[in-house]
Amino acid sequence: MTTINRRTLLMATAAGAASSQLGLVRKAQAQGSLPDRTLRIGFAAHSIDLQALFGQLREGFRNHLDASGVTYEFFQAAPDTSSNHAAMVRILEDMATLQLDYLVVGPTSLDLNEPGLMAVRDSGAKVLMTDYEQPEGGVPYSDAVLNWVVYSHSEMGFKAGEWLGDALRAKGILSPRIVVLWGPAASEISLDRGNGALDGLRAHTDLSFEVVYEANADFNRQLAYDETERALAAYDFDAVIGLNSYMAVSAKDALMANGRLDDIMVVGMGGTIDELQAVALGEIGCAPFRDPRSMGRASATALIQHLTGNEDQIQRTVYADIPVLDNAYRIRKTVAAEMMDVVGFLHEIHG
Repeated sequence: MTTINRRTLLMATAAGAASSQLGLVRKAQAQGSLPDRTLRIGFAAHSIDLQALFGQLREGFRNHLDASGVTYEFFQAAPDTSSNHAAMVRILEDMATLQLDYLVVGPTSLDLNEPGLMAVRDSGAKVLMTDYEQPEGGVPYSDAVLNWVVYSHSEMGFKAGEWLGDALRAKGILSPRIVVLWGPAASEISLDRGNGALDGLRAHTDLSFEVVYEANADFNRQLAYDETERALAAYDFDAVIGLNSYMAVSAKDALMANGRLDDIMVVGMGGTIDELQAVALGEIGCAPFRDPRSMGRASATALIQHLTGNEDQIQRTVYADIPVLDNAYRIRKTVAAEMMDVVGFLHEIHG
């Protein structure tokens, strides 16, 4: 994952460097009603790893801009961890100094990132929000936000829990013992997903489940691996719920390393490439999936509509569908091949 501190971001920008930390400068031929100038576009998210949501969202966003003939410079940054809210605020404040026209944002926390988002608003940049739903009461920087491209985290969690309940019942386990790997304690996303997952399990009235161990693994690979091993050392359990892809994959890895993957289920949420590969191999039970490339295209569409004077056509809130992927067939039918070619992957694994 690329990370940029305040000093690096400002120095590289002042020097006009197209460094890998700041992203590439991409120019395409302007056409139609697009302005004949180079835009300045920022991308600030809690992760920009190509394997994860925002890396793929970025690709969908930029590919759509390129195909539409938009000329732009691109600046990107992410904190070192998704729980580092202070670093995310600093990144947003740095972005506010870059004279951006537009900024795509994937917050670490809507509430805790507010000072940085206010700085972006005051800079005059237009904001394209992703991953969070707009609160009912709105936000103080709402006049700067063109649209919100989102999905329901509680629905994602519910679908994972509901699927797990069916899978446990199919194995004759009606009193399952569950481990839950939560995200950061201050994360609204973690709370929505986790409570949704437990509600999904409760939807099965014939199941009587018990959460025997839970921990804040902070959406972090190593913490999730370590917490799964701690649970294995102290408890008997039937399933692990990882509230994001990183944690689900790490839980799977820990179970595999301890020879327990055959008797303990794992469910995840999100559908990163690593997670989808594990689903295709039967190592992770399911992953409710939000299509990050389509989310990126929706943000790019709003940008172009604003840029061309068609702001009245912008769909202010765009909800992504959340299909549940639990085998190679569903992955092949749902996930764009440019994100994951499941057939090619399986041929590579099995020869």
